[in-house]
Amino acid sequence: MSCPFCQKAWFVEKLGRCKQCMLLANLGCLVLLIPSFLYQGDVAVYHLALWFGFAAFAGLSLAHWLMFFYYRWFAAKPPKS
Repeated sequence: MSCPFCQKAWFVEKLGRCKQCMLLANLGCLVLLIPSFLYQGDVAVYHLALWFGFAAFAGLSLAHWLMFFYYRWFAAKPPKS
């Protein structure tokens, strides 16, 4: 990935700083939300898998947004590389 935060291996350092990762988390959340509501199959496992996937992406997106606003309002500068 192109940004300096994605070059690091530690996951917490990427939260809220990488715009590309935030976009992918938000996009994954929206993409899984639609099939979660529209699936009308007989197998409940598939419906549950869609909801768990949506919940995982929603949690990741929420973590990104919380850290984004934390860095924007409370932190002076991101740590130097």
